[in-house]
Amino acid sequence: MRRFRLLIIPVGKRAIGPWVERLMNQLAESFSVEVELARPLSYPLPAFNPCRRQFFAHLIIDYLRDIAREADFILGFTDVDIYSVHCNSVISECHLCSRSALISVGKLKDFLFGERPEDLFFERLYKETLRALGHMLGLPSCANPRCVMYPSLTLMETDLKSSSFCPECQTRLKVRFGFVPH
Repeated sequence: MRRFRLLIIPVGKRAIGPWVERLMNQLAESFSVEVELARPLSYPLPAFNPCRRQFFAHLIIDYLRDIAREADFILGFTDVDIYSVHCNSVISECHLCSRSALISVGKLKDFLFGERPEDLFFERLYKETLRALGHMLGLPSCANPRCVMYPSLTLMETDLKSSSFCPECQTRLKVRFGFVPH
């Protein structure tokens, strides 16, 4: 069985940091995927809405998929505020059909606290990445607020949920793919 290829694409020069290698290793181990890091890209200008001073996530995701047609899954990271059709500001957005997602790492850095704020940031990033990958693998949003597939609209909701799939979501993954990421 061939390994899926996940391409991580930073959008913007500040959308990457020392955390990316740790995330790549953890994803490769948990999902048994081949993880690659692309060079950072500039923001697609049509995605910027000057009235809102935000970027439209859907256009950035389409832009990433057009550039990286060969990848099985695309995960974009950006440092800007993004919005979607359904929400004025989002932490992440995912397109199921194109198996592509965008996560605002800038938004995940808000309100960091504790003795090791970098660990809290990475935990948030990992949860949002797992959720995006879960959607790309066909999982719907989950009603269990402790499940990683629960739709977080705020950082507090992200902080409160676990970094694992609930038993129901695990069963769906196992039935569909024969494995559950660990």
